[in-house]
Amino acid sequence: MFKKIILCLATITIIFSLSGATLMAQGNNSDNQKKNQSPFLITSELPHLTKTLMQQWDNPTLQLSEEQKTQLLVVRKETMTGVKSLAPQITSLQKQVTEGIFLGKTPDELNAAVQSISKLKSEATMIHLKCIYDTSKILNQQQLDNLLKY
Repeated sequence: MFKKIILCLATITIIFSLSGATLMAQGNNSDNQKKNQSPFLITSELPHLTKTLMQQWDNPTLQLSEEQKTQLLVVRKETMTGVKSLAPQITSLQKQVTEGIFLGKTPDELNAAVQSISKLKSEATMIHLKCIYDTSKILNQQQLDNLLKY
């Protein structure tokens, strides 16, 4: 009898330990996903030119003129402002969908939020495309080629 009680206690302890480890792992995964979430529809194929430009701003290989730098700063500011205004909305809607599905909401009930996420991510992607286009019009072909190497 005593052996059975100890065996039950050991089993319960193991189950709770594994449950806690699983929850911690899910929490860490969730934190990593939040950090890596992108507001864009196309997440890996499109370059982030203004980010790369900021890192290579004074690189002599690029030979950016002062006029180009002024224009590029305007493009970066417009891009960052536009995308940053959309990101919190996207994150909030994604949270609503994630929480909703685990609270038993149906896909039909979540459809409006998913459609809103889609529209916002499309808008963010168009801002990104405009940034790439505008940046490529400011740089000459050699500068653009050099930039894309980084």
